[in-house]
Amino acid sequence: MSQTRICILVIDDDPDLTAAVRVTLEPEGYEVIEANSGRAGLEIAYLRHPHLILLDINMPGMDGYQVCRELQFGYTKDIPIVFLTSCSELEDMQRASRAGASGYITKPFRPDRLLAAVRDLLRDALVFYDDITGLPTLAQVQVELQRRLFDHSQLGMLYVTIEGVWALEQTQGFEVVDDVFRLVGHRLNLARGRLLREDDFVLVSSLGNAFLVVLGPPRRGGGVASDHLVRVKRRLEHHLVKALEQELHASLYTKIALYVGFAKLTQSPKVRFRRALVEAIESAARSIERERSGLQHRLQQDFERVLLDRQIRCVYQPIVQLEAYDVLGYELLCRGPLGSELFQPDTLFEVARHEGCVADLDRVCRLAATSASSLLPRKYLRFINIEPVSLFFHAQSQEFVREFIDATPEELRRRTVIEITENAIIEDFERMRGTVRTLREEGFKIAIDDAGAGYSGLLTMVELESDFIKLDMSLTRNIEDSQVKQRLVKTLRDFCADANIELVAEGVETRAQLDVLKALGVVYGQGFLFAHPGVPFPLQDTIGPRDDAQRVPSAGTHSCLN
Repeated sequence: MSQTRICILVIDDDPDLTAAVRVTLEPEGYEVIEANSGRAGLEIAYLRHPHLILLDINMPGMDGYQVCRELQFGYTKDIPIVFLTSCSELEDMQRASRAGASGYITKPFRPDRLLAAVRDLLRDALVFYDDITGLPTLAQVQVELQRRLFDHSQLGMLYVTIEGVWALEQTQGFEVVDDVFRLVGHRLNLARGRLLREDDFVLVSSLGNAFLVVLGPPRRGGGVASDHLVRVKRRLEHHLVKALEQELHASLYTKIALYVGFAKLTQSPKVRFRRALVEAIESAARSIERERSGLQHRLQQDFERVLLDRQIRCVYQPIVQLEAYDVLGYELLCRGPLGSELFQPDTLFEVARHEGCVADLDRVCRLAATSASSLLPRKYLRFINIEPVSLFFHAQSQEFVREFIDATPEELRRRTVIEITENAIIEDFERMRGTVRTLREEGFKIAIDDAGAGYSGLLTMVELESDFIKLDMSLTRNIEDSQVKQRLVKTLRDFCADANIELVAEGVETRAQLDVLKALGVVYGQGFLFAHPGVPFPLQDTIGPRDDAQRVPSAGTHSCLN
């Protein structure tokens, strides 16, 4: 069976040098691709995501330092970079290190030294250490674990998993998911010496999608006590959940759930060590499933009451013009009962999907938003999110649409913007166009939400001929450091200008983001930099930027898409 070769990108404007690198590396089984400029290298890095980059310093246009700094963000930030250059001064090496380089080789290079550097970096990165968190893998610590188990006969194991990352990756991108895993790994490492003992192992699972903590043997000898494992599990779970709540944006925190399971790793003369290890991991994972089953039953009962009693309320978040900060309108965001586990809409809709009641919940949210929008002064637009599947493609779609129209006072319909998320897979555009035509005839405006992060992309924009396009917050995040994101926003800006569509940037949270968006010609913005979603809405015609709002003090009071 063929294996994918390790890919190495060489960014250098000297064709003789790249040829020499190719002659050195290709006979060893590496795939070598070339770029003759910094800008071309960036494009190839984003498209191909090589395993390693060899980078020159002195190149026309962007020099190597600029390229290296640009590669530290987003999709390419975990790729090892080795400078391969004729610059041999200590100052050059220090600048390379500050830019994020993993190694430094001077020209003319010795082939054996280049090969050794490549092998060392790739071996450490791909086999013994996780490239996202930097934590060791099972391959790195397996021998030591086996030795400890032989000496003590039993060890405790904790299994830390994060639910919801697959859906988060689909909507927010892998960069955000990598940040979540990086945060959890960092916090687990910090817990050693505090919640954990210094000699406890913290590592990633073989698939890289969960964390393992192997506890050292009891200090007084004997077996591992179950009540001790439960206490450590609860302390660690509380520590990690609190860290996620404090350090992640609420719109991300509420999309995921962290669980800690536990089990015992026991030595047996009849069972191979590897089999015992796998069984312990599976047992810890099963303990999480039992815990989740009880939680799901409780949430199911609470959800039934939410639907029956229509326990949905709305909060408001302003959309402002980015030059004068005039308020264009407000997005209405639905929330569950205050203080409930179903307060955040992501949890609400997750339970609704599990119960097959998304259309019912979406209907209650739509009607709640319609009612709450009547409280806004008429001069403001009101933006209301809808689930395309339930409003456009459900068996009762026509009844839902008619109900929504009738619930909106006629004088407010022309001030109401219906947001259609781009994250939905849309297969029947003809049917959707018909529904949109009906809504337009009644005066409603149309917006495409989460543009740049979903499935349908430009096809949705072209088919629906929307009045607004709202850039997904994943494009806004770190836009000041990413030329790729800036070029994409420029493209959408030009598209909107030609099509007479208003462009809105979501997730504006820092002045650096604001400055770049204004320079790119984005007219409107929405985000924590201006206001957190709340009740009541601010009664002011202009809302200027506040202090940078990268961290959210309490995930229970802030925005999530409904």
